[in-house]
Amino acid sequence: MRTKTTLLGAAILAAGALSSMAQSNVYSLNVVGYINTTLTGTGKYTLIANQLDSGNNVFSNFFQSLPTGTQILKWNNGTASFVPASRIAFGNGWSPAGAATSTLNPGEACFVKTVASSPGATNTFVGNVKGLASTGGTNPVYSGSYTNSLPTGYTLIGATPPVSGAVTTALGLTNVPTGSQILKWDPVAQSYVPFSKIAFGSGWSPSVPTVNVGDGFFIKPSSAFVWTQTFNVN
Repeated sequence: MRTKTTLLGAAILAAGALSSMAQSNVYSLNVVGYINTTLTGTGKYTLIANQLDSGNNVFSNFFQSLPTGTQILKWNNGTASFVPASRIAFGNGWSPAGAATSTLNPGEACFVKTVASSPGATNTFVGNVKGLASTGGTNPVYSGSYTNSLPTGYTLIGATPPVSGAVTTALGLTNVPTGSQILKWDPVAQSYVPFSKIAFGSGWSPSVPTVNVGDGFFIKPSSAFVWTQTFNVN
């Protein structure tokens, strides 16, 4: 999966933020903008996360440009199952009824299944980086803090702000209980890549997981814990 991030608006992010903020094809780094995510074609699945706040964050904002027949699959923690929604060509454009107003808030993730005949597609998230506060002045510092209470069992999630790098540093996942798992998605192999939290070495086996901007992943904590992400740029 290739992700292109262009954040427009007041230029607040210094070049030093590049290593944690985004990868290739970053044209400017600011508060407001869009994230383009390439979706694997021919009926395959891509796991993506929303990291921008559009205001209401509904499917009809984020996924309306996708071809008829595209499916969105959100994870339901309560039932431990996926909830599908399909892009259709009539009515409100989504099935089942009401799916157009289903939400994908910053930090939430979903699978997108492209149409079998499609060579691929690009999805664009447009919005603001959520929850940033400024110190003001000539050289303001922008910061945000995001808290997620993660239960045992599987949760499909992503970073709330658009950051990339190791989950321990860029995402602040430093207090994951030993015995927990992270499952990343390989869109080429169409399979999960597992990582386990261990008590020695780097703390992860086979290595510390890394993510790109727009990536979603499953996390399965061995016990409930609170994940706090902090984001600071100037």
